[in-house]
Parts: sequence; C-alpha cells; structure tokens
Amino acid sequence: MAKDHRRLAELLRPGLSVLDIGCGTGGITRGIAEAVRPGGAVLGLDRDEGHIARASARFAGQAGLSFACGDVLTLDAEARFDVVTAARTLQWVPRLDEALARMARAAKPGGTILVLDYSHERLRWRPEPPASVARFYAAFLAWRAGLGMENSLADTLAERFAAHGLADVRVTNQDEAARRGDPGFEAALEIWLHVIDACGPAMIAAGALSELERDEARRDYPRWCRESAEEQRMVLRAVEGTRPRRASA
Repeated sequence: MAKDHRRLAELLRPGLSVLDIGCGTGGITRGIAEAVRPGGAVLGLDRDEGHIARASARFAGQAGLSFACGDVLTLDAEARFDVVTAARTLQWVPRLDEALARMARAAKPGGTILVLDYSHERLRWRPEPPASVARFYAAFLAWRAGLGMENSLADTLAERFAAHGLADVRVTNQDEAARRGDPGFEAALEIWLHVIDACGPAMIAAGALSELERDEARRDYPRWCRESAEEQRMVLRAVEGTRPRRASA
C-alpha cells in the first residue's frame, strides 16, 4: 500500500472503517486492514467473482478484513465508513457521477472519499512509439469514450468532487514515471502489452480496431520497448474530499 496507494497510507490510523472499491485479489486491502488495527475494519469490494474468491481464500480468518462481490454502481450503503477509496478502478466505470454519489453516501458525515486514478489522455512516451502503437492507443481512447469511460479522469475528479458537495477537496500528484535504467522499467512498459492483449478483442468486436492493426501493435510495441523506449509517464492523481457533517453529499 505504501508504494501503490501512498496518499491512503498517509491517512489511515487505528480504529477506522474503510471500504476499498475495486479491491482485486486483496493485496492493498490487506495492507489497509493492517494499518487500521486495532479496532478497525475493512471491506474489499470487487465486481469480479474470481478476484473475490481468491482474496477471501488468501486472507481467510484475518481479523477486521472481509470481501464481497459488488459493483460501485449498485453500492447501497449509507454513512457506514470513515474512508471510502477506489484506486485505479473508476477509470473502468461508466456513469462516473453516479459512482461518486454512491461513494459519497457510503461515507460517514465527516468521512473521507479518496480516489486514485489516471488521465490516459496525458500518457507520454519518449521517444514517440511506432505508428502502429499510436494508432492502437488512439483507438483505445476512442473505444473507452464510446463506452462512457472518462479518459481525463485525473484532471476532472476535483471538479466532480466539488459538484457532489464534498468539502476540503485536495489533489496530490502521484505520477508514475519510469525511465530506462530504473528498477521496474520493463514492467512499467509491459502494462500496455497486457492492454493490447486484454482489450484488443473487445475493441475489434466493437469496430474500434481491426485485427491487423491489433497484430501490428502487438508486434511493434515489444521491439520498441527493448530497443528505443527511454521514458514513460502516466499522469496519476489522488483526489480526496470530505462528506459534510450537516449536508447531503
């Protein structure tokens, strides 16, 4: 958690109740539970049943830590948690304002809502990648937008928080920069190879990309990473706000 959700790590203290939305297989959620002991409680929520099954099995019996399958868009909790957080999750959620409203309602009056997420429109590679990769990335952004996902999420969250009545809105820069020679450089670039593999079929099915274009990007990107890539910078922001104590959020 100290590496992957730094602002949350700074906020946690013993005794807090926390909702971790998009918890995946529970790695960060476990760290949250350790930080709020003794007396705290953490619920990890994810819409992927497989992730929840793995998390529940991995951390079975750990005090104050539980997991449930669910979607932030159907979250029905009122004033239950001291902290409601979602890390790198809302980028995949359409109807973003509905999700934020449900998160705000789940926080206790005076509680904190904290979102950590990207602005994909401001991804930068140095030098520029091959044309096939640039085409794939442009198609990726267009496909996401067509599904109602926000490509400039990190840049719009503060305004959205304020529109939902959250107070004391604060933005913390958490940009992820990887440079050749840094530990983890290859792994940082590899994330986009996973995106090509994971999202490519859905993009093709939606008509946002051809199989040939996907295959060209899949061929050219690893070579560029090995031979040419010098830097990747992903714009990442932690945005937090407080649910007012005497007003609906």
